[in-house]
Amino acid sequence: MNEQQAMSEVASRSSIASTRAGGGLGAIGETALQWFVKLLPGLALLVFWQWASGRLIKEIYVSKPTAVVARLYELFSSGEIYPHLWITGQELVLGYVIGVAGGVFAGYSLGRSPRLARIFEPYVMAFYGIPKIALAPLFIIWFGIGIGSKVALASIMVFFLVFYNVFAGVRSVDRELVNLTLIMGANQRQLTYHVFLPAAAPFVMLGMRLAIPYSVIGVIVGEFTSSVQGLGLFIHEASSTYDPAGVFAGIVILLGFVTIANLIAGAIERRLLRWRTLSGSGPIDA
Repeated sequence: MNEQQAMSEVASRSSIASTRAGGGLGAIGETALQWFVKLLPGLALLVFWQWASGRLIKEIYVSKPTAVVARLYELFSSGEIYPHLWITGQELVLGYVIGVAGGVFAGYSLGRSPRLARIFEPYVMAFYGIPKIALAPLFIIWFGIGIGSKVALASIMVFFLVFYNVFAGVRSVDRELVNLTLIMGANQRQLTYHVFLPAAAPFVMLGMRLAIPYSVIGVIVGEFTSSVQGLGLFIHEASSTYDPAGVFAGIVILLGFVTIANLIAGAIERRLLRWRTLSGSGPIDA
């Protein structure tokens, strides 16, 4: 009887192990399938682009993907692109950080103070309505053709997106929750760290992620207008010399900047907002 029990226990353990292994392989297969579905439209587009270039449209207008890859290899192997990458990278980081910091501070300050909001919100709205690209020549006059004008243009474009998201997040806090926290003896510092900031955090992260492409737009427009170095200058020179492969190579590098920044922002968002998933208030898969 003991031998039968031992054999039954071994069999059940083997069954559990095989079930877990099958589940692990199934999860890996499901993840691979999800990535394949994500990559399929892009791969289909690249295949069509490769086929259509030279057939449906002249290569002088739309270079082949293979030519773009060859141009990228040439740029990185020769080191020609590195000075442009360094300058554009500095402008993006500085413009983004300054814009986010200013947007968070101004949005939180006006969100906490209805009196300040009533005074300054019309001015902010009026300035927000001005096309920021139209400010590029003015910033060049003020800050010169160096990185200062590009940082200023990128930061002003980032500022408004972050400002309005933070402002909306702070204003959306339930007033009854604030009053209850005050009744329990919380001071303003505790109210900020335990009520307003957690409530505004999703709005802050949304503004930060939305601002990433706008910071790139601000920097590239500034480099198009006037610059000594940078990816915008490189793309502009490639287009003026009828080098479509160079233009697309510059665009691919910009896409790399945006992708890396989005991955970093996503990792920060998952870490800062992990309480939403733990509390069950995260996104629901249909």
